[in-house]
Formats: sequence, structure tokens, C-alpha cells
Amino acid sequence: MKIKAVPENIFEWLASLGHLAPTPVIDTFHAVIVARAIMVATKLGVFEVVASGSWSVQEIAERLSVNAGVLEKLLNVLVTIGYLRFLNDRYALTPLARTWLLRSSPKSLFDHMLLRFLEWEAIEAIEDVVRTGRALDVHDRIRKDQWEVYQRGMRSLARLSAAEVARRVPLATGANRMLDIGGGHGTYSVAFCRRNPRLHATILDLAQAVQAAAPILAEEEMSSRVVHRIGSALTADFGEYEWDFILMSHLVHHFDEETNDNILRRAAHALRTEGVLAILDVPRQTSPNASSQTEAVLDLYFAVTSNSATWSLEEISGWFRKAGLLPRKKIYLRSAPGLVVITAVKQGSVQP
Repeated sequence: MKIKAVPENIFEWLASLGHLAPTPVIDTFHAVIVARAIMVATKLGVFEVVASGSWSVQEIAERLSVNAGVLEKLLNVLVTIGYLRFLNDRYALTPLARTWLLRSSPKSLFDHMLLRFLEWEAIEAIEDVVRTGRALDVHDRIRKDQWEVYQRGMRSLARLSAAEVARRVPLATGANRMLDIGGGHGTYSVAFCRRNPRLHATILDLAQAVQAAAPILAEEEMSSRVVHRIGSALTADFGEYEWDFILMSHLVHHFDEETNDNILRRAAHALRTEGVLAILDVPRQTSPNASSQTEAVLDLYFAVTSNSATWSLEEISGWFRKAGLLPRKKIYLRSAPGLVVITAVKQGSVQP
């Protein structure tokens, strides 16, 4: 999916066709205001207030203790983009907002919208990074009080695909030990353990991530089978012939090729025979002509906020081979279009 200027009447369509419409204005000013309106409405609790019915602007303002005059402008923007509907001077939720932005929804992205405020600060550095080539380290920029926002935001996104990932990644018969490198909130580990009753998972992550993620993981009531271990993917000892399954979710885009090569070699050494290593990420296409807008946006975002960017499927498969692993099929997720799981098995196993 992508954002773009979409004509709303015949005159705008004709102007767009003749390149007379000021498309850059829509792509910048409009996009910024719309994005911020959704974020702010989520943070203030607008969607939660109107979830139970239809409300006047004054009633919503009183519930939220905000200025009714300016709130009305915000609500009207949300009407134009399909998050609210307006009828008889009252506002109500649309199915779009009810599905994605209510805390109680199984698909809720409420916490992810709060994470957008942290990401907003980071993307302001795009110009500086383009000029200097010196990327931010987004994890170093997260303050102690922001780590929970980060972990809950990432969890809300992971929940969309975790069940499918656990269902479609085949593990060796009898697999019972999983290492989740950089798994923080533990959503993927929990999904794999619930699907595989014999499996126990260890989540390796930074101390500040574990501190924020521990209460989140506790909500899953899986403490007997899913535990945290403090450590860095860069320096931690993964062990030797210790794991049946190792997962690296949204991790390789933080590191350069040499670092990823090193991590995969150590992970391969830590796998048991028939063990599976899986990398979950949004891959980069070899040509921008083949890229979706999402792929290109994330490639730039990670170039700015980490020490790397996204990687192509061919590059990741090459790391597998250098680590002595046998690449297997690539799994394109239906629950999260654009996300791909690339898997490999310990040498000596049979390719399915």
C-alpha cells in the first residue's frame, strides 16, 4: 500500500492528468497534518470516547477536557480520511477506526500510534544523515521512560503476524528449545510456544529492553516456558549446538553486512542438527523500479535510524550459505503484506 495524491472531483482529476495539480503540496503538507491528526486523536483518546455511539463535539470535548473549537477541526480531518463519520451533528467511529485504533480490538494498533511520536523525532534527522552519512542509533536515543512505549508499540505490530509466522515456519520434529534474538516483548516466542507444546523460548535482548518488556510478557502468562535473558546480539554467547530454533525478527536491518554475517555464523554454530534459523523482515528489492513504497520508505528509515538499512533476499540467503546453513523456502506473510520470513536449516539436514 502507498500514500499518494488522489483527485476528489473531475476538475482535480483533469489537473492531475495534465500535471497542473500541486501534488508536492499534498505529498508533504497534507500528509503531515493527516498523520499527526491520527496520532494525536489516538493519544487524546478520541476513538475510545466515540466507540460507544455517536457524540457531539461538545460532549467529546468535555470527556477529554480539551478545547471544543479546535477539537472540531481535528474531528473533521478524521471524517475526510474515513476514521470517523459525521451525521446529524454527531461523530461516530467507522469500521476502519474500530478495527485498528481501539485498545480492545484484537488488531489494535493503539500502542503503535503512540510509538509514532518517538519515530517522528527520529525522522527529523533525515536531512542531517543524508548530508553526513552518519546514522542515528535509535535504541540509544530512547529514554528510560520511553522504552515501554517502544516495546508496546512493537508488540501491537507483531501481533498482526505472530500466529501466521508460528504456523508457517516448520520446526524440526521434537524441537524444544528456541532462542529469540532481540525479541523484546516476546510476542513471536509466545506464539511459537503456544503452537508447539514442547517448546521453551529464551528471549535475548538489551537490559533496558528487557526491563520494559518483562511486564508486557507477564501479561501472556507464559513465564514457565518463555523467559528473558539480558545480552546483546553483538556480543552474547549463543552457545554450542544448543537450540532447535533461532528467530531474528526485525533485527538485521539494524546492522551492516559484516555484523550480520558474524551474528549468523554464531547463530548457526549454536543450532543443533536439523535446527532452523529464521529471519523476519521487510526485504529490499534489487531495483527501485521493483520496490513498493513501503519497501523504499523502510529502507530510508532504517538507514537514518540505525547502522544499516534493509537487505535483499539474495543477500540474506548468501549469509545463510556462508554460515553453513541450507536456505529453505521464503514465506510471504498474508497477515502482514511486505513481511517475509527467510529460513535455513543446519547443514546435514534434508531440504524439504
